[in-house]
Amino acid sequence: MVEPNALRILVVNGKGGCGKTTIATNLAAAHARQGHGVALIDHDSQASSSHWLNQRAPDQPSIHLVQAHQRTAMYATRSFQQRLPSRISRIIIDTPSVVGDAELDHLLRGVSAIVVPVLPSSLDIRAADRFLQQLGNHRLLRSRPVPVATIANRVRPNTLGHTRLKEFLAQLDVPTIATFRDRAIYMRLADQGKGVVDVPEDREAAAELPQWQALLAWIDATDTRHRASPARATHHARSAYRQPA
Repeated sequence: MVEPNALRILVVNGKGGCGKTTIATNLAAAHARQGHGVALIDHDSQASSSHWLNQRAPDQPSIHLVQAHQRTAMYATRSFQQRLPSRISRIIIDTPSVVGDAELDHLLRGVSAIVVPVLPSSLDIRAADRFLQQLGNHRLLRSRPVPVATIANRVRPNTLGHTRLKEFLAQLDVPTIATFRDRAIYMRLADQGKGVVDVPEDREAAAELPQWQALLAWIDATDTRHRASPARATHHARSAYRQPA
């Protein structure tokens, strides 16, 4: 049976192509490297997280895969969670490329924290704004708020897109936990079933590690609050940003 205080971390955005799988797989690798029992739940029909884990070498810290995208009645039951191995303390949930209302209602049930990656383009910023408002208005989060954070993803520093993204994120009432650069190493490691924490000797990976440590520290703080009072409200997801007309 999964640990009763296991954290369920949802990596989600209403728009595809924002790097959800990269965040989810690297999070899974990082928690496994920390010594946690980790389950990676793949809801995406493209099965990118599943492919990543299938490439992972046996000498790497193990991660349990749940291919939830294969279930024909995925919204009718969550019984697969009861079949998770014992000592699972971190459950990372990779979501479909496009998340509609029905999918979101299912995915939000029982989550402990929500991570929303955002890319530095006008289309992605507008989509993230709408999605954060959708989260903030969702009945499940209104009745049981959980911590929500954004991540600036695939950033190229000192560009106009990065500046616009920082302005957008600064006006939200949810924190921005980390900024990940647009680096080729993420694609290289994806083909090996690894995360940046698995190759700290690589110069590109080492440059990204402080941001991953910041994200992990936020999750650890969430874990502390979760264990102290699992039902207590924390952050509430609501976008306070509006694009100028």
